[in-house]
Amino acid sequence: MKYIRQLDSIRAIAVFLVIISHWFSPSSLINYIPNGAIGVDIFFVLSGFLITSILLENKKLAEAGQESKSSLVKNFYARRFLRIFPVYYIFIFLLLIFHEHTGTNIKSAFPYFVTYTSNYYFFNTQQWDGMLSHLWSLSVEEQFYLVWPWVIIFVRERFLLHSIIVFILVGLITQYIFIDNIMSDVLTSSAFDSFGLGALLAWQIVYGKGITKKFYKWTGIAALLSLIFGLAMLINKKLLFLPARTHISIMALWLITYVVYRHNNDKLRFKWLFNNSKVIFFGKISYGVYLYHNVVPALTDGMMYRFFKIHTEEIHSPKWLEMLIRIGNFVGLVFISWLSWKLIEKPFLSLKKYFDYKKSVKV
Repeated sequence: MKYIRQLDSIRAIAVFLVIISHWFSPSSLINYIPNGAIGVDIFFVLSGFLITSILLENKKLAEAGQESKSSLVKNFYARRFLRIFPVYYIFIFLLLIFHEHTGTNIKSAFPYFVTYTSNYYFFNTQQWDGMLSHLWSLSVEEQFYLVWPWVIIFVRERFLLHSIIVFILVGLITQYIFIDNIMSDVLTSSAFDSFGLGALLAWQIVYGKGITKKFYKWTGIAALLSLIFGLAMLINKKLLFLPARTHISIMALWLITYVVYRHNNDKLRFKWLFNNSKVIFFGKISYGVYLYHNVVPALTDGMMYRFFKIHTEEIHSPKWLEMLIRIGNFVGLVFISWLSWKLIEKPFLSLKKYFDYKKSVKV
């Protein structure tokens, strides 16, 4: 599968939803829908699709004798290491150095963050930890990467679809088992349905004769039903048939299917969004945006509010000031993420050429 730039637009949408959920009050109208959960689940489905696509296409080459499976595994983990680890570890070590100013438990909980197990830290404590809270999803992704390549590469072709379906069911079952635990979403197995749905699309493209009209139609119908039931869940505040994450993931599956199916077609809707170079750029730097988005307001909000109160002597900050600060934070976040991309992420990504697959697939 060739690089599809519109998928970066989906990344941009996902990370923007996460920013909204964390930068605005949970009681505000803009956060009436679970923006953060929607954004993270889109990332999970997209990750399941892209990672599985890479593995399946190269699995074919390995089975044709063009590449060894051990080489495929080595290259996969090397490329993931170069994409994810450098900027993440620089980030958490900086937080550790300045731990007294972070207002978090980064010092005592550092073993969790350095080993990508922070999701279990949050699950065990049953509470979030300030500007570190969003890192749970990165832990979930890394733990998924530890398992999934071995399944895709070494399970026989005729059992691959069964394996994907099992993963989806494990995700559903986990969510039902921990239905009364408000932190259950941070468990890796509870996200298997999201990853599995993305993997299902990858399997359909590689082994199922591409995105057929039938597949496209049924994902659309499933997404519409999920939207209806998801809205009903928001109104009734009760679980209806499927967990909220599964409803969101089914809708995300259709969105990704739509973009992959239509990206080179005049029938692609919302071109102003999906083909927008600025949105695509935002999606390209989305890893840094996600990593830093909780830190920027934590560092700047207090200074800006104090500056305003000192110069105006007003007790309550007006709405326009809050919005102005959010805009300033967003500009600063984009700038920091761009610097991170240029100075840290991109140089490490250039080393991927030493771990090329026989058939290059960009992520």
